[in-house]
Amino acid sequence: MAEMEPASVSPGSSAIPPEKGRRGGVAAIVLALAAAFGAGQAVPAVAQVAPPAPVEATPLARDAFATGLLSRGDGALAPGLWRGARADTLAALLDLAPRRPASPAIGEAMRRVLLSAGDAPPGATSALGGRKLLALARAGFVEEARTIASLSSAPRGDPYVGQALAVADLLEGRPEEACRRNAGLSSGRDEIFWVKLRVLCYALAGERDAAELTFDILRERGAVEPADEPFFLALTTGAAPKTPPAPENALHLAALRQLALPLAPELLGRADAGVLRAVARDESADIATRAAAARMAAAMGVMSREALAAVYAAAPVDVAEVAQAADRARARPDDPMTDILLYQSVAQMNAPEFLRDKAARIALALDAANTFPRAYAASLLYAEDIRALEGALVAPSEAAAFALARMAAGDGEGAAGWLSAMLGTGGLAGLAEEQAMAFIDLASLLAALDPAAARRIADQAGVVLDDPMARARAARAGAPAHGEPETLARVLEAAFEAARADIPGQAGLAALAASRAASGGDPLAQVIVAQSLRAAGLEDLRRRLAFETAWKARFAAPAPAGETRTAAAEQDDGEEGLTPRLKPRKRP
Repeated sequence: MAEMEPASVSPGSSAIPPEKGRRGGVAAIVLALAAAFGAGQAVPAVAQVAPPAPVEATPLARDAFATGLLSRGDGALAPGLWRGARADTLAALLDLAPRRPASPAIGEAMRRVLLSAGDAPPGATSALGGRKLLALARAGFVEEARTIASLSSAPRGDPYVGQALAVADLLEGRPEEACRRNAGLSSGRDEIFWVKLRVLCYALAGERDAAELTFDILRERGAVEPADEPFFLALTTGAAPKTPPAPENALHLAALRQLALPLAPELLGRADAGVLRAVARDESADIATRAAAARMAAAMGVMSREALAAVYAAAPVDVAEVAQAADRARARPDDPMTDILLYQSVAQMNAPEFLRDKAARIALALDAANTFPRAYAASLLYAEDIRALEGALVAPSEAAAFALARMAAGDGEGAAGWLSAMLGTGGLAGLAEEQAMAFIDLASLLAALDPAAARRIADQAGVVLDDPMARARAARAGAPAHGEPETLARVLEAAFEAARADIPGQAGLAALAASRAASGGDPLAQVIVAQSLRAAGLEDLRRRLAFETAWKARFAAPAPAGETRTAAAEQDDGEEGLTPRLKPRKRP
């Protein structure tokens, strides 16, 4: 087999072509913003784009890029979201779309931007739609990518469209179909993805020599990543790795399944969101691994409450274990399987007489979460239950847990109602010291999501709130930079162009492209993400992202002296009768 030359454009490209004469200006802007941030000065906000009146998305468009699945009522951007954009800029931004969204808000931004309908810019080819489909599939929006491909005129022979559908095939456990796509390519066969896929396809067909030769060619081209090595070695030699490898992408997952290698929760730390969703839905995987994958996917904003609940509900657990869920949570709060037992026990409490016990059990489940994925997943699972509890009598620690869960859902007013319930008629002075500290911490977190509601609740308590982002900044101080500075500078250029020319879709893509560096603590990337979400008309997600960033820092850094977590899990059932019951104000 002759060595294959790479095509002129590859799906991994991240180059954003700069406008003539603007390279120096962008460099100056980068330096100015960095200096302003370092001096503590406020960065001027990009004006928010006012969306026009809601218009239903067109269900059928002439190409995949223009086709959307959301209506304005479902969160779609306005149909003119790409007006004024350049196809090459959008293509480069799509190549930088996150495979592992940094937070639920980023995953939701990805869904709303890429599933909005709107005419493609002039000069756009089918490859632009293929890039969009590929970004969706990698991030776990597999059904959405397939639906757009089926509704549109996306040519199946386009390498990008084909790659997106092949990724979907691999994630869904249909490698033979992905191999048929590979064999049917009329162009782009030398792209790295397709060459790597052929290693798997030859192994599936029992052609180990051909698989080994293809693997050697990839090595010669320097195209084998460290994460690829154990999978390809096992496929070509037939010998299982001494240490179970960790799958990062769809190809790895397909190889792992073909080789019947074990998969444990600790191996999912670098997996793409698409891999996490696929593992969560794989009924042949063990339930601990499925649940871990589901929690991580939910915390990336790519798994719905219904899908998460289905995983938890399907867990084969003993009835006696469910009955003892509360005792287990107190004895083993760090065991993630406790989350499943608590969920199934809560699901059984449907009668009105169980309302008090149900409230206590939900608070226990929320408080047991010791990582961000566990905490967010619990908040998502119990969101409707907590809304139904408005007006019920609850303990202060339970009200605190419910307030945090409503913040996770983006409901600032609901959170304020539960914080008000914590105060009751006695105010802050009527709370125990640790509960008073928890109140101040939660009210400060609320300030990141809903400043007006936070000010109102702070005035009610007579307290001054802390800066909600201070701990997040401290936790990331000195963190290594993520991404290439030149790439980030070009994303910044695209973001400024989008804000200046009123291109909401491009602004949204710029926010997504900078999100990984922002999550790593890069101050310039954080400015790009925040201002670009505003320019895209996604102010609600900008606020949610700020809250999620501040909330995550509570798990990454120790609490300041004198500050403790809300402690519903530490409450003894026998002492609950001595705890004052507080009632949140019912919202109209």
